Amino acid sequence: MHSFSFNIDICPFSHLLTQKKKESENMIKKNVLATLVTALLVLGMLVSELYLGMARAQENQAEKPIIVCTTNVLGSIVKELVGEEADVIVLVNPGLCPADYDMKPSDIYALSRAKIFFYHGIPGEKPWLQSLIEAAGNENLTQVKVSGIYNTPEGAKNYIRIIGGNLSQALSIDLSSKIEQMIAEIEEAANEIANEAQSLGVSNVNVICMKWQKPFVEWVGFNVIAVYNPPETLSASDIANLIDTARTNHAALIIDNLQVSAEFGASVASEVGAVHVVLTNFPGAIPGTENLAQMFRYNAKQLFEGLRRWQTIEGMKALVSENENLKNQLTLYQSLSAVVAVIAVVEFVLLLVKARKHHEVKLRDFNQ
Repeated sequence: MHSFSFNIDICPFSHLLTQKKKESENMIKKNVLATLVTALLVLGMLVSELYLGMARAQENQAEKPIIVCTTNVLGSIVKELVGEEADVIVLVNPGLCPADYDMKPSDIYALSRAKIFFYHGIPGEKPWLQSLIEAAGNENLTQVKVSGIYNTPEGAKNYIRIIGGNLSQALSIDLSSKIEQMIAEIEEAANEIANEAQSLGVSNVNVICMKWQKPFVEWVGFNVIAVYNPPETLSASDIANLIDTARTNHAALIIDNLQVSAEFGASVASEVGAVHVVLTNFPGAIPGTENLAQMFRYNAKQLFEGLRRWQTIEGMKALVSENENLKNQLTLYQSLSAVVAVIAVVEFVLLLVKARKHHEVKLRDFNQ
């Protein structure tokens, strides 16, 4: 019996399967790698676009012109006119007098990069203005001096026109409608103040004020009988004369300037029976006074409320005086009544004496 054996070599088939598997895996890896590379490229493009966008935004931000102003009188007008079109930097805190300003490195840097520089040319700026300009070393800086009174409606409108005109030219933008809008707001505030001043009869009211507030106080209509310089410059004789003038002329209000002193006038007012009022000379020093029109309204309100308090006090004084007069009249009447009563008693006694004497004479004549 024959036996048969079959030896089949399956190695070639196994090798073929392994090779196919590897090729499949390699294909999957290639696809995954390709997808990953594509995703990375897309992500790179997105990041690049985002970076470029941010760079463009920063570039646009950096391209904003810088405008530096010494005070917020100038700064408030510039901000209202240009809005977000420029970066506006105000050097002097609105609650301070410009004479008290301390130069800072950040201010020098800002002015070194500024396109326009607005200043007043007032005495308070002189100690530091030129030094600041020299320290900045900005040869391309446009310097604009805006001088004159600003704390009256006419002065404020003049400032708006000068600043607006210079900004329009320097920035090549049309600000005419904005200028007219701001001037209209000033005129509206002025009309409101004038009407209330007339109703209160302020022209007959004597006041004393810090000299930098005189233009506004006189514009409102009050009769300014005296002004005073910064308190630290006053002598004892100056203060005595001020008190004497206030007392002699029956001053109703003593008006301080916030940026110089908010307390000096109080001592004078207490000496003479007046009301102490504090006004601000710069927008932004008091909440709700962000521009000149708002500042005018605020200052006028302080004056009118002060006047009403003084009138109330004077009315109470008049009542007290009238009451004293009535008391005095009553006392006099009572005294006179007592005198009349005494006189009547004396006269009655005299009449009795006289009648008795007359009766005695008659009796004596009868007996004789």
